[in-house]
Parts: sequence; structure tokens; C-alpha cells
Amino acid sequence: MRISVDGTRLFIEVFGQQHAFTGAEMAARPTLIGLHGGPGVDGTTLRHQLAALSDVAQVIVPDQRGHGRSGTGAPTDWNLPTWARDVHQLCEVLDIHKPVLLGQSFGGFVAQHYASTYPEDISGLVLVSTAPRYPGAQEVIARARELAGDETAEALRRNIDSPTEEPSAEDQQLLQSLYERRTDRDLEGLGRHVIKTPEVAHQWVPQARRNMDLRRDLRSVQCPTLVLVGELDPLNPPALAAEVIDAIPNGRARLEVIPDAAHRVLVDNPEHTLRSIRAFVSDLGGP
Repeated sequence: MRISVDGTRLFIEVFGQQHAFTGAEMAARPTLIGLHGGPGVDGTTLRHQLAALSDVAQVIVPDQRGHGRSGTGAPTDWNLPTWARDVHQLCEVLDIHKPVLLGQSFGGFVAQHYASTYPEDISGLVLVSTAPRYPGAQEVIARARELAGDETAEALRRNIDSPTEEPSAEDQQLLQSLYERRTDRDLEGLGRHVIKTPEVAHQWVPQARRNMDLRRDLRSVQCPTLVLVGELDPLNPPALAAEVIDAIPNGRARLEVIPDAAHRVLVDNPEHTLRSIRAFVSDLGGP
């Protein structure tokens, strides 16, 4: 379905029910809102991955403004405050109270901004393969070299130096190993249905690489927070993800490193990742 928010329309898919029988009683369940990675790709893959959590929560995954089947909006609206405000208005329109907010990679930047801007409006925060800032280019290239070798590191360097150019087929294959270390045949077929909007990445990423730092904002987060990161992720490595834990006060956040996983932990180790998210959501209980 499509929901009108702030001059545009967001496409969403919903999995599971907000209320379910527990024994003979009808009980409210948490709502989990999932924000996809990118920027420049839609929520198709994340919807496929998070649908399995509909056994413990109602799961809602929107295409964020500028992505997929949602409205494009103006390029000046492609920023963290607008993306976060869209989610806030989505909750108001759908009458969702204190959801669990999950952000994957780029979606994790939006989720962090949301949690610091609207700290009383969510019951829990799950950050997957993300960090409070972009690491320096040399830092990422060095870790890529350590994990995947010289060829892959140089492919990454070319991609960082020319962000608006499409990588060659050879470079794409090399870069793929930095994102995932195994192949999910289901996702390969699903990839044909992913809608790409690279212009969003070209607009937002260069500026974010230079200026984005959410660590001070994270001091405002008030909810329990789970940070999941792949032990072999060169893009948002465990040491960088740990900066989220340091920034959120009062021990509200904890870090879990997913073994045998690169950046896309839901591809490389979906069993472990989903088990951790499911337990976290279940412990929070209903709204």
C-alpha cells in the first residue's frame, strides 16, 4: 500500500498482525519498522529477509523517499532529517505507537537520526551493519586489502574515487565479496525486482562521507539498542560499530558481532542474525 506523508507517498509492505491470540486472549504485539540499506536501492530484499520475524511482531518495511515505489520528492529532501520525519509521520498515519525501529546499513543512519530526534517514540532500536559515521577512505581500503587482497582493495579505491561512475563488471564482482561471502539463490532471483535509484546515492553519499557524525546525537537515545555487525565487514567494521555503544548513555546499547559474515549479515549468517533480532524484540514485549 501507499501512505501519504509530507507531500509524498511512501510504499510499504506489511507482514504479520498487530494483535494475535495468546492462549484464549488477544494480545498486542510489537511493530517492527525496517529501514533498508543503500542509498539507491529499495526495500525489496529487506522485506524478504525480515518477513520471517512476523512470528513475533508486525513487520513494516517502507521504500524510503526517493527509492523504489515511493515518491521521489526533491533532491533537497534526500537527507536524514526528512527520511526520519517520513517514518515519524508514517507512524502517525498508521497509529503505530512506540515501534521497534530497525535500520540496515544506510537505513541505520536514518534510524540513529530518528532515535535521537524522537527518543520517546520508539521502544527499541536495532542497528544492522551500520555505524555513526563513515570511516576514512584509507581505513576502509586497508581493511578490504586485509580481508580480500590487493585486487579487491584497488577496485574499492576506484569506486570511492569515482562514486558517480558505474564500476566495471570485473570490479563489481570483486566488490561483491566485501558485501557478502555466500550466495543466496533466492535473493539472486529477487534481485531482478529491485528498483535502483543511483541518483540518490550520488546526491547524498559524498556529502555524508565528509560531514556525517551522529555520535553526539546518540546521547539522546533512550531505548534499549542492539547493534549487529559482521566480524568480516570492511565497510562498517566492529570497531566502528562499537562507537554507537560508547555514544549511547547508561548502558542501553550492546554490540553483537555476527561470525562468518561480511557487510550483509542477513545473507551471510541469517540464522544467527534473525535469532538475535527475534530475541531482542521478544524481550521488549508489546507496545
